[in-house]
Amino acid sequence: MDRPQVLLYVCASVDGRITMAPGATMFDMYKQPELYAMLCAPEEWQSFSKAVFDLYKPDMFLEGSHMVVAEKAELTELPGFDGDTDELHEDFLPEDIVRRPGRKTWTAVVDGRGRFRNGYTADCDDPATYMVHLTSQTAPPEYLAFLRQRHIPYLIQGQDRVDLPRMLEKVKAKLGVRTIATSSGGRLSGALIRAGLLDEINILLSPIVIGGYEIPSLFSSPGPEWPTLPPDKLQLVDVTTLPHGKLWLRYKVLGG
Repeated sequence: MDRPQVLLYVCASVDGRITMAPGATMFDMYKQPELYAMLCAPEEWQSFSKAVFDLYKPDMFLEGSHMVVAEKAELTELPGFDGDTDELHEDFLPEDIVRRPGRKTWTAVVDGRGRFRNGYTADCDDPATYMVHLTSQTAPPEYLAFLRQRHIPYLIQGQDRVDLPRMLEKVKAKLGVRTIATSSGGRLSGALIRAGLLDEINILLSPIVIGGYEIPSLFSSPGPEWPTLPPDKLQLVDVTTLPHGKLWLRYKVLGG
């Protein structure tokens, strides 16, 4: 399989929780900054992210749709589409975006059901990047038409969900991506590691215990089924001691 290297970088508690409440998104930290600072303060996250980026130099930043849209959130209603849906369900890669001067990276979201609908292009925050949606044939036509109208690229791979192995091959072949960094723990990281697509894990471990039966954890994936689906083995690469009792743990994924 000819695919990019994939690494996870995430902040977690000692009991492996990656957020403070069920159904939280990456935007909740701005709503309750003092609470989320117990897990990871903004300046700690910025320092950790920069160190990871300096080390791996990723050219794509990947998130799962659940990180930006809560599972039970009311979706933005889009205008209906009554045109040719066959064309919509083909990859959309505008040349002026793909070859835009100054663009160095991609910001991507895995969104097989077409839930992320705010038209975010990423270049408004960083002109050196641009948004691309990774979706599936199940994506609603009105969602794909909306992306085209907003000039947001997308790639389609998979029927009822995104086929991650083939999608990563396509990302490398069509966009030239060599290294993907994702901070999306939980379901996306669980799917990546179970599919043998995760190469390295970086954890900023915070000395707190959060608990909770429904609060997302580092990896959400089907349980191991011995001997056909064994646990994934890791090899410790490095440990860095940080202020406030935190640790940066680096692991290489060896697989099952």
